[in-house]
Amino acid sequence: MKKLNLIFLLLFFLPNSILCQEVVDYSSVKTNSGEVKIPGTWQQLNTAKDTGQTYLTNNEGVIIAIAQNPKKSYPFFKSNTSDFENVKLFYTWDSDYYKENKFKTEKIKENSDLEYIIWKYNDKKLDNVFLFGSINNNFLNLLVYTDNWNEEEKIIFLEKIYKLNK
Repeated sequence: MKKLNLIFLLLFFLPNSILCQEVVDYSSVKTNSGEVKIPGTWQQLNTAKDTGQTYLTNNEGVIIAIAQNPKKSYPFFKSNTSDFENVKLFYTWDSDYYKENKFKTEKIKENSDLEYIIWKYNDKKLDNVFLFGSINNNFLNLLVYTDNWNEEEKIIFLEKIYKLNK
C-alpha cells in the first residue's frame, strides 16, 4: 500500500514540478530596426527622434533607454571591419563626445565573443550605464539610468536584454 501511495504521489507531483516553469513577463519596444524584448513590465515614456532611443520606466522608477539602428547609418561604420571592431568604434565615437563635453567616462566590460561593450558616463547626478552591441546589421544601444540599482545589477540587466535579443 505504501508503494502505491508513493507511485501515486510521484505520478501526480512529478509532472507538475517538471512542467511548471517560472513565468517571465516581457515588454517589447519598436525600434528603427525591429522589436526589442525587455524582461519585466515597462511603460514607454518617449522616443528621441534624432537617436531613435526610446525611454521606458518600471514600477521601481528605473529608467532605461533602447535604440536599435542600422550600422550603416553611423559615420564611423566600416563595412570591411568585424562586428566587434565596429562596436569598439561606436563606443569610442560616443564616449569621446561625452569626454569633449567634460563628462567622466569609463569602460566597464567588453565581450568580443558576444560583441558588446559596457561603459558609463556620469552626468553629474548619476552614472548612465550603457551596453553597445552588434545584432546582425544593427547596433543595439541599451542604457540604465537609476540609483535604485547598484552597478552590478545594471550590468546583469543590460546583459540579460542583450542576450535575449542577440
